[in-house]
Amino acid sequence: MPLNILTFNWHEPYICLLAKTGHLFEVVLRLKGGRKEWLVEQRPVPENIILISEEHALRKCYCHFYDIIICQNIDDLLLVKDIEIPKILIFHNKLSTEIALGGNTISKENYLKQLKLLIEQSEPIKLLFISQTKKMDWGLEGHVITPGIDPNEFENYQGHWPKVLRVGNFLKERDIMMGFSLQEEILKGIPSTILGLNPTLPNARFSRSFEDLKKNYSRHRLYLNTTVEDYEDGYNLATLEAMATGMPIVSIANRTSPIIDGVNGYISDNIEYLRERIRMLLMDKGLAKQIGKEARNTVVEKFGIKEFLEKWNEVIEDSVNNGKRLKAENDKGLKVLLSYTSNPQTTAAYIEKAMRKICDVITYGPSISKETLIRWNLLAIEDKVKGHQIPFIDGDLKKVFKQLPLGWKPDVFLYIDTGISYPLINLDAIKCIKSCYLIDTHLKLEKHIEIAKNFDVVFIAQKADVKRFKERGIKNVFWIPLACDPEIHGKKTNNKLYDIGFVGSLTDPKRVELLDKLKRRFNLYYERCFLERMAEVFSQSKIVFNKSIKNDLNMRVFEAMASGSMLLTDEAKGSGLTEMFQDRKHLVIYRDEKELFELADYYLRNDDEREKIAKQGMTKVLDRHTYAHRVQEMINIIKDRNNAKEEIRILGNSKDKITSDAIREPLDIDYYRQERKDVEALIPKEARRILDVGCGEGILGKRLLEKGVKEVVGVEIEQAVCEKARENLSIVICGNIEEIDLPFEEKYFDCIVFADILEHLKDPLSVVKKLKKHLKDSGVVVASIPNVRYYQVINMLVDGYWTYGDYGILDRTHLRFFTKKEILALFKNAGFEITTIAGNVDPKYYTVCNSTQAEISFGRISLKDLSSEEIKDLFVFQYLIKARQETAQWSSAVGGQKFREANLWSKR
Repeated sequence: MPLNILTFNWHEPYICLLAKTGHLFEVVLRLKGGRKEWLVEQRPVPENIILISEEHALRKCYCHFYDIIICQNIDDLLLVKDIEIPKILIFHNKLSTEIALGGNTISKENYLKQLKLLIEQSEPIKLLFISQTKKMDWGLEGHVITPGIDPNEFENYQGHWPKVLRVGNFLKERDIMMGFSLQEEILKGIPSTILGLNPTLPNARFSRSFEDLKKNYSRHRLYLNTTVEDYEDGYNLATLEAMATGMPIVSIANRTSPIIDGVNGYISDNIEYLRERIRMLLMDKGLAKQIGKEARNTVVEKFGIKEFLEKWNEVIEDSVNNGKRLKAENDKGLKVLLSYTSNPQTTAAYIEKAMRKICDVITYGPSISKETLIRWNLLAIEDKVKGHQIPFIDGDLKKVFKQLPLGWKPDVFLYIDTGISYPLINLDAIKCIKSCYLIDTHLKLEKHIEIAKNFDVVFIAQKADVKRFKERGIKNVFWIPLACDPEIHGKKTNNKLYDIGFVGSLTDPKRVELLDKLKRRFNLYYERCFLERMAEVFSQSKIVFNKSIKNDLNMRVFEAMASGSMLLTDEAKGSGLTEMFQDRKHLVIYRDEKELFELADYYLRNDDEREKIAKQGMTKVLDRHTYAHRVQEMINIIKDRNNAKEEIRILGNSKDKITSDAIREPLDIDYYRQERKDVEALIPKEARRILDVGCGEGILGKRLLEKGVKEVVGVEIEQAVCEKARENLSIVICGNIEEIDLPFEEKYFDCIVFADILEHLKDPLSVVKKLKKHLKDSGVVVASIPNVRYYQVINMLVDGYWTYGDYGILDRTHLRFFTKKEILALFKNAGFEITTIAGNVDPKYYTVCNSTQAEISFGRISLKDLSSEEIKDLFVFQYLIKARQETAQWSSAVGGQKFREANLWSKR
């Protein structure tokens, strides 16, 4: 089955090669030479390519519409790095070329350092190079797939025009790699043509079409290639296309060139030699054809399209399968909307990292500013600051929720205070558990108590403040101490360079005083550093010193112990330190200044005792006090809280009762598996994109895709049914259509289907109006709606009953009821003209009625003065309609005959 692939429009010819894989591509338009469009002068748009805006593509990314994203350069990857869809990054240029084209403003080492960090942030991702030399120049691991050329597209070389052909975009601007100045020197006084996007070259022109380009390959006598060896391969796509046509190639020397001098072209670093060979070919068309024939054979042998497509499909399949494995591994736990100020060395960053391993996490919030980095002396981590999936704009959480992936609803909102505040507007509007984690309550108690009042569950890092919070009316407050991240803070070395080490702030006067006194007596090392470098300093120290501020239990306690060095710390009374760790077993506690110096001196002289304590302390924190442990504690508390709320709501028989999946009534699966051939019959054959609202398991859409429809998007409210539907449809959005906005552009769909769905909605008219903007002007709506005027319902009502069932007209999930006239009114009010109305008719109609009958009796009812259509209406249990948008042209064209009626009966 073809995959849905997103890519970016930097290079039409290469994208057209990718399209030959047979997958379905959506291509984001990019600005090239002042034009943000597909350059049809280079290639027509293939049938399996849809052009799309960046905004639309990103919305579809967050709905997981695409199976894979192919990035044509690093700018593309920066755009999608946080999207958890498998990615492939193509390297079209050498690293040397990228740096040179950028003005040599960055070193190779720094460029690679930043790129490797970006790649790490963009997992799952594979790297792909279009040549071995480009892979070697980057020095990165990845696949190599050289271009492939279909020789059947380029043939019929004639060489009638005694001129030289040059093809390429921005030749002058990219002289360093394309060798434009060399071309000018070689061709001085020789007639030539330049084709391509070259706004700074007055004599250059764009090919008028792909056919025009091929005609120029066919009719020019020869092709000149001057790609520069230090910055480019000895060929590019245009060179290979010229060879495939049968053109002789004259090329500047390049070790990776496919040209063999005198065999399939001429190649040399001697410009006069090349000029001589060009003149010779211009004079001898027979020689040109002979040389060109060998050039074509070279392309067929070395740049085959079959091998190109096979390799690409292997990489795509492997990427998708790997992505599915990763998704399966990560598809667990609660959905958490996590909000904090991004800062890589803060507790919140460690919490996020640990939480992602067991929860489905989306992050929101600002990033630490450069001004704050400078003020807090944190510039060393500037390059590690990364933005959130949803960036901070104005603090309005209602706007944040609109940016969440469709169908993704958080189970919990977790705010972590990192010391940099920002507004949380409309926090009350969040309909899930609201929790917060407050770290420095010992410094700003009143501020944090005010924050806590807005949350259902409050976690604090300082145990001593739990009692104070409860005394101020904060009921659900829990102590969650800080911790360590073994991957970052773990032991780095056994080589001890310093007697005592300290890493941290020097804002507390008492801490500074003690450090000064220690430095006078011992070999003390201090450095303002972070993350792995901090752990390295700790590991290189025989003893790590700590002094709390206002008796806080700080991060250094856990991070120092994780490094494998002995921690020498004050007791921080009431902090919980002595509840977690045993003095002289896991760490060493000093009670005053005199004892600090005595203990430091003793343990520096007694290596075995010191290292035994260090080892036991490291084992203790790694076994019990990592951020993975803390996150699990949080989740357990939140789940307990959630379960308690669920239980209360169920036992209380609340009107808005919510039940968990464990106690929910099982779904009637057959209800979601209906084929609906009657609905299918009304969908126009020419419709390419279809929206199926209430798609069930996607059986209808699957049939449509099998019949050639390009895309079927389903909307379904039941999560379990959505998972089944995803196996059948192009994309499935899980959510309530009355509450969500669709991530599609206006006029996107050819047809919108409401098959037995409008009667389930609170406000069906608003939904039809809302979705109307997504329908093309020529598009149609197809709907099936039960008829409440069905004679059996009237019978029941006369007998005093209105009994709901599991299905049918009185399905217990129906919220609205329609007659034929109400159906007509609904669509008229929504701005539609009904063009077809059909009915699923009870077979009894054909046995009890005739064409002249004006009255009818059933049960205790007799109805008189009925038209034939009114009688028939009593036996229609469901109407099927097709409607188009109202236009003056349409109304006048039909001359008052608003729609045609059809008889349709199918067993349901």
